Amino acid sequence: MNQRPVPSAVRDARRLAAVEAIELVGSEPEEAFDRLTRLAATVLGAPLAFVTLVDSERSWYKSRIGAPSDGDPFGEVEDWFCHYVVGSGERLIVDDARSDPRTADNAAIDSMGVAAWAGYPVRDPTGQVLGTFCVVDTTARHWTERDLEVLDTLSQAASGEI
Repeated sequence: MNQRPVPSAVRDARRLAAVEAIELVGSEPEEAFDRLTRLAATVLGAPLAFVTLVDSERSWYKSRIGAPSDGDPFGEVEDWFCHYVVGSGERLIVDDARSDPRTADNAAIDSMGVAAWAGYPVRDPTGQVLGTFCVVDTTARHWTERDLEVLDTLSQAASGEI
């Protein structure tokens, strides 16, 4: 697949310092984050939900619901949808990843079966985007306003756990 370049904001020195300062990349799972992702998956009827942290090269799962827990918790940053959110600082809502021009060439479509994706920034107390709170569906779907309200609230709760 032809990957688009990773947005420069992903590799911004202040953002990377904030990611390093929280000392969560590579840390053990925490029930506080897992509760939030389980709730998102259950309420939204999505098979996958994640809290990710993104450094300059990798996306890392702080929480992963629905994905094998014995798999590698790290992925190349350009191969996951998280870099779109980290790069813009805004939510990304995708109803059909294969037909959306923003994501159609993303490797996660094939590697993880991503068909629909909805993600919000996870921020530190100063507002730096550290990663994402997201849900994934393996079939295309329309994310409702209610779905988006739930995700916005849960992403803010995840940010509060930082």
